[in-house]
Amino acid sequence: MKIVKKIAAGLAVIMCVMGSTAMAAGDANVYVNGQKINEDAYIINDRVYVPLRAVGEALGAEVAWDNNTRSAIVEQTEDDVIVSTIATASQSVVTIVGNYKSDYISADAQNYNELYAHGAGVVIKSNGTILTNAHVVEGIQNLTVIFGNGDSYSGSVQYIDKVSDLALVKINKLGLKPMPFAAENSLKVGQTVIAIGTPLSVNHINSASKGIVSGINVNIGQHYLFTQSDVAINGGNSGGPLINTKGELVGINSIKYVGTDVEGMSFSIPVDTVNYVITSFEKYGKVLRPDIGITFTESWESKIGVPTKKGLSVTGSKNPQIQPGDMITHVNYYEVHSIADYNEAIKKSFNGYSVTLTFTRGGVVSVAEITTN
Repeated sequence: MKIVKKIAAGLAVIMCVMGSTAMAAGDANVYVNGQKINEDAYIINDRVYVPLRAVGEALGAEVAWDNNTRSAIVEQTEDDVIVSTIATASQSVVTIVGNYKSDYISADAQNYNELYAHGAGVVIKSNGTILTNAHVVEGIQNLTVIFGNGDSYSGSVQYIDKVSDLALVKINKLGLKPMPFAAENSLKVGQTVIAIGTPLSVNHINSASKGIVSGINVNIGQHYLFTQSDVAINGGNSGGPLINTKGELVGINSIKYVGTDVEGMSFSIPVDTVNYVITSFEKYGKVLRPDIGITFTESWESKIGVPTKKGLSVTGSKNPQIQPGDMITHVNYYEVHSIADYNEAIKKSFNGYSVTLTFTRGGVVSVAEITTN
């Protein structure tokens, strides 16, 4: 963990309709929040019929039958949803522990006089692939992955990208339960979210905290934009998931602000950045970032967080098409107002060969295609 500290309520029932006439039991599959119900289902005239109790139990709801009134009663509270979600999601959350290498003593080790590090991670593939923060595994050895039931496995860092603060760890274990990812750009301010991790000590393995989304696409001076929430996270939560109440991954907990006058400001790497980095790892073995030979600065409004239409001012250029004093307004046709906006535009559109810049010079708008190194 570094200083700045790096460190649900909708329900979906998916029913598969497979015909318009009555069919035999077992010809339809019913999934509740991604989990198949192991009960026979029937299709009659385009409608799926399944035991109500099976659906209720899958949702964590109480189902009762009143024989006097011939009534089925289904009761579910927000607590039921949260408890069920955390129980299911925790199967995909791990604690990562390791020793600092002798030539790498991090700021955390100096601050806390500890020679070991621990953080959290998320199973993303059943073959033993685990997602975590880069700062959790950077500079450590004897890496051990611990599950909530106490099972532990030796692990190794497969890929690491310090710029995005993401890494993939591999253990020799098959048949794991991967955490599902939420759809990109599906979060809304005010939505309930839950963090799961191992704050402060391994004694607190798979601890959970709940809050709401406070902001989306927040610029905190890092390479990419972040999701802000008021979920409580502490040292050891790093690399752990931020999930919605469907148990889907919406972010990786990474940073919190600390101070005597600071409360409830936690930041997570959003799922679209996670998808981008994982895809880059698998395709290139690293994250490609273009060198366009141009330096630029943000407007003062952007630096202090005031909404602005101003672009990025060029302060230096090795490319004859772009000159100091030019203002870059679009990158690959995405509007940019901050350095984080620039990096987000590259993340969304860079093809590995060139970058298209729209810029103004003397009130004239021009477009230049920059070949990258």
